[in-house]
Amino acid sequence: MSERRRSFLARLVATAGAAQAGYMLPLADAKASTPEPRTPEALSLLDFMPDGMREDALTGKAAMDHTAAVQAALDSGVAVLTVPGRAVFRLTAPLTVRHKIRLVGNGELRFTAGIASAAAITVRKDGCEFDGIYLTNRNRLQSQTGGRNVGICFMANLGTVTRSTIQYFQNGVQAESNGEFHDYVIADNKILDCIGAGGGHANPGDNGEDRGDGITIWGCAATIVGNLVTAMAGQDCRVGIHVEGLANYHADSFPLQDNLCTISGNVVRGPFRRSIVSEQVSNATITGNTCQGATWWGIAVIRSHSNTVVANTVLYNRARTDQSGAAWKPVYAGIMLYGGCVQCVVSGNSVDLSRGYAVTAVCLQGLASDTVAQATQASSTNGTANVAMAAANPMIQVGQIITGAGVPPSTYVVSMAGTVLVASNGIAAGKPVLSFTANDRGQGNQVTGNSLFCNATNEADGIEVLYQDCPAINSNNMRGVGKHGIYAYGTSEPVINGNTLNGQNGTGSGIYLEASGTAAVVVGNVVAGFSAPRSCGIAAFNRSGGVISGNFVRGCTTDIDLFGTTSMSVTGNSSAGCTRHYSGGNSAGMMLANNIHK
Repeated sequence: MSERRRSFLARLVATAGAAQAGYMLPLADAKASTPEPRTPEALSLLDFMPDGMREDALTGKAAMDHTAAVQAALDSGVAVLTVPGRAVFRLTAPLTVRHKIRLVGNGELRFTAGIASAAAITVRKDGCEFDGIYLTNRNRLQSQTGGRNVGICFMANLGTVTRSTIQYFQNGVQAESNGEFHDYVIADNKILDCIGAGGGHANPGDNGEDRGDGITIWGCAATIVGNLVTAMAGQDCRVGIHVEGLANYHADSFPLQDNLCTISGNVVRGPFRRSIVSEQVSNATITGNTCQGATWWGIAVIRSHSNTVVANTVLYNRARTDQSGAAWKPVYAGIMLYGGCVQCVVSGNSVDLSRGYAVTAVCLQGLASDTVAQATQASSTNGTANVAMAAANPMIQVGQIITGAGVPPSTYVVSMAGTVLVASNGIAAGKPVLSFTANDRGQGNQVTGNSLFCNATNEADGIEVLYQDCPAINSNNMRGVGKHGIYAYGTSEPVINGNTLNGQNGTGSGIYLEASGTAAVVVGNVVAGFSAPRSCGIAAFNRSGGVISGNFVRGCTTDIDLFGTTSMSVTGNSSAGCTRHYSGGNSAGMMLANNIHK
């Protein structure tokens, strides 16, 4: 017997003895001694049903409408509500959770009507939990416009969904976009057979980009771990796991501003356009996930800063003829950093393109320049980094570039709370009107230590680096490259170091640098197999400054081509089995020394 149980029995015996001795007398006011009614801690859905309805649910066929009884149970205030196993509850209208509750049990909550453009369950109270439930939309009710068909929709904070199965919904689990909601745990669930709103694999139209997700979190601080998320075969869904920022709430939500999301250990499978996405979210971690079947991108980070994409596996088996959402003109890639991503890390991932068609295994796709001002705002400055804004402005976001009178170059927003802004540099005292511009060029992104299995038949590139500033592309290993190993276009001051690039009769170059007159550092790479006519091991066109040193090139048409490049040091390189050597047409001011070939 436990000590706690022994103590309880001792008190019970003592109480009984006191009553026999006559010194435990009733109170004079008997009414005052009557306890107030209490809601039971735990009840079953069956407790809210008359006998006939209870029997109907337990048959497993559910001919009656159970909606009113289930809503009454949710409204009862009970702390724990059980959905009994083997029971089926037929529901024909949306349900709302208004009290903190823990819903448990694996009986089926089967929605058969009323949710084509609405959430099956909407949660409006903080701290609600769903554990081990089974939620279905067997009639595949859905809509392409208007309200979304959702399994569980949170309009509250601190929500939890664990060990549950949610099947046949357009959006399985969603935190709504009408507030900066935060702190979710979505773990160990099966979000199965998601249905999309896109036109399908033969339809290039632009439908389907605002629904069709397994898990969607608008807001911040979500932990999404260990889930299985699948799209139904033949569907055109949007995103398997999706976290996205909400600029409209930035001014008043500090420090919970679209940050601190973790997506780890999930399996996302089937025809989602994007398997996993972090969009306009800072400090997110995407690690240890397995993705298969994406029709655009396996993993995407979009206009975000300080995200990590580490140790994921992407199997990209998209058919070349797949036209899902082609009107958006995506660059088909295993991993994509899109727009002005800043200081993001892509490391230790495995991307397999061998069974499908992609343009590139990894793509860093920025835009040519940072030109679009997101906001202008009057301010008061005192010579420090602390700025008082004339009014709260939700369009001002962390990481944006600040310009205006008295603002030093390369100044950006460190934090924004109401009308109080902290800049990365001090701003001269005064009352300037400040402009805030989002990064459209990528800044300081790192791609390192990835294993890339390309598809030479489709002339896929290994890594594309487009309109980036100061990227680091280091220690990646790729094989079966059909065109370029590393292709850098419009990219300033890249560091490309220690990569192993194996082409399969590659038609491009192992490393190809063009359309930027800045310096580049290319050191210690091994390049082989770019042997088609006019192919090169390393090509640097019209660059100015930098270093190409200590590289080894084998079996390429030209080992190193420096057309139009000036003021670059090209030293200590070695090549074997190449037809042309160290070509330098129209180059000037170069240092070429100690390069050998055989």
